Amino acid sequence: MSTTITLVMQDDKRGEAPRRPPLRLPVIAPKDDHSSSASSSRSGPSVPLRSRLPPRSRTGCWTCRTRKVKCDEGRPVCGQCSRLGHNCDYVPRHAFRDDTPRVVERMQDVTNVASSIWDPNSPALTENSAGSAPLDDLPPFASLTTDEEREKKAEKSSPGTYHVVVNQSSFQHLPEYNDDPEIKREMLSPIRRGSLATSQGSSLSREAVVEAIPVSGDPNVVVLPRFEDVTRRGTFSSNRARSPISPLIKHENIKTEDVEEAVITEVPEAMAESSRVGQEARYLRQFRQVVWRQLVPAELDQRDGMVRSSANILEAAAAVFPPLHHAIMAVAALSVAVQEGKERLDALQHYQQVLPALQSTLRSSDDLSSDGAFLTHFLLLVYEIAAAEPGHTNLWSQHLSTLLRISLLRREVFGGEPFPYVVWWICNIDLDALFSGAGSGEYVGSMLNNDLIPPPSFHLYPLGLDGSSVVYADEVDVLPTILQLDFEVTILAMRLALLAHEFRHDSAFSGADASRKEQAIRIRQSRIFELQESLRQLWVTQAVVMINLKVDELRPRPRQVYEHAATLYRACIIYSHASMWPGQRLETSPDYDTEIAVASNQILQMTRKALAEDRSDCRYLVFPLFMAGFVATDGAQRMSALDLLRALEKDSIGRNTTATRKALAAVYEKQNERFMNTGQSLDVDWMEVMAERNLMVVNFGL
Repeated sequence: MSTTITLVMQDDKRGEAPRRPPLRLPVIAPKDDHSSSASSSRSGPSVPLRSRLPPRSRTGCWTCRTRKVKCDEGRPVCGQCSRLGHNCDYVPRHAFRDDTPRVVERMQDVTNVASSIWDPNSPALTENSAGSAPLDDLPPFASLTTDEEREKKAEKSSPGTYHVVVNQSSFQHLPEYNDDPEIKREMLSPIRRGSLATSQGSSLSREAVVEAIPVSGDPNVVVLPRFEDVTRRGTFSSNRARSPISPLIKHENIKTEDVEEAVITEVPEAMAESSRVGQEARYLRQFRQVVWRQLVPAELDQRDGMVRSSANILEAAAAVFPPLHHAIMAVAALSVAVQEGKERLDALQHYQQVLPALQSTLRSSDDLSSDGAFLTHFLLLVYEIAAAEPGHTNLWSQHLSTLLRISLLRREVFGGEPFPYVVWWICNIDLDALFSGAGSGEYVGSMLNNDLIPPPSFHLYPLGLDGSSVVYADEVDVLPTILQLDFEVTILAMRLALLAHEFRHDSAFSGADASRKEQAIRIRQSRIFELQESLRQLWVTQAVVMINLKVDELRPRPRQVYEHAATLYRACIIYSHASMWPGQRLETSPDYDTEIAVASNQILQMTRKALAEDRSDCRYLVFPLFMAGFVATDGAQRMSALDLLRALEKDSIGRNTTATRKALAAVYEKQNERFMNTGQSLDVDWMEVMAERNLMVVNFGL
């Protein structure tokens, strides 16, 4: 409340205005103003200053607010709860207060008339009571298709008898909930005025038919699949007939004989609905036939729908877990946008709907251990990695930490993992992040230390009645052996990547003097040699040698698993010689140059063969191909590696393959520059080059 002081100056007897000092309101000093406090101390006792407390956070987690401690508001788990192992709760609280007694007490003219549905003492409206509505001759409530019919039906019964429910899906057809400009144009395209005029007296004079979905067990409760916005209804000046105006309208003012008439052009809602359904069907097809085949290549490829694909598991869970549905749509929309070179608005829209839906769905640890939550976070991890942009924040590590927490929780709840092959896929994704230096190996390290990595007999979908992967008759001779080989190679690759992470973050090594550094290098090389020998011994066993002789005769699933093991083995050999720490090639004996060159040539040959067979969806080839190109010394091999990476870009669902190719080209540029200056280029570290060019890759193939 402000006060205005007006000064009126009156003439004195001499006709002159008195010169009085202007009235001024005292200045209100702030609480922490030391000068005002000092001046006031002269007229009274001093009052100790009160320090201003920081404003209390209203967005912290409820766990910290209940404990009355400061919350750093980190999501999904704040720092306090993460450190103390508490359940971090961000679920919104809603409080409702009945102000009726207070309002009635203050305002005498207010009366309270209760409804019979809420107040049992209120007389119920029945068909036999005085003044009741006419006899109800309308069809059952669930079969009515317009709001007018439902209102007439409700008028003939007690209040609260019939219920129309709307949910999130009821608003999906509205254009303001869709950011895709192409879809908006499609929805807002007007019908020609000529066709409108012919149907004015029929279709536009009727309510749009919105068939509600009855709820099982109660015929008087229906779910409205499409919300009709009554504020958008209009009238025709010709016959004043009521006509629904859908959200997909466009108004035009047309003058006819100096009379302005509002003409409403409308796109039928059925077209918008079919457009939305068609878009989701397209994304689902993209998810099954493109995205999922890249994430899980070792599955039977059935182009007519992939009936036996593990994608069915996600689709079944998404039917009862809405966040998973949006995650599927987000990853598929991202894949379409990348392939077509379009904006990622639709993918971002679906992604932004996942996290709020998760927060409203996950209310306890039991919800967190559900299949829907586990699979949703898996796809969110894939999305974050595939959609990563240089210089932008990314949540892939947070999703990976959440997946680790969920995996451990599901072990406690279920006594095992119902989907062990998903855990195996997550381990392979984290392995790539560990190899590139972008990750710390939190997931694979925890799984290794706790012996929770699924055994090889559980790596493929579908699982049989005994819980192990189904092996078909034409695979039984070789697939179990190949699965075991792939498992052991991958475990050794994890140990090698964790060892490299340890070496690269050893601060004592960089600060040591020459003698201690030389001794540390010998210890490092001995530890690496143990892993190298374990890898070499795997590849000379009799069973593996026999399989290697008949690779071309293998069935699709055994062949892809073997190809993954073979390329990863050779990439590990190269990595162990050249990438464990900066400058390693200068400190490694040249006796291994032949082994490095052979491994590089074999990777290039296997990638050429896969592309010749139109199998560019095998994304596990990208990291071995990068390693083969990094150590290549021949110009033709270098160009071949870049060309093969460029060919693999076409089917990538994100930017990682493109970033990998750009990183390899930057490494070549650095190597050429170093060779021109010093005569050798073995000290070029590809991880440092990627960091300098802001080309950090979490997963090479996505």
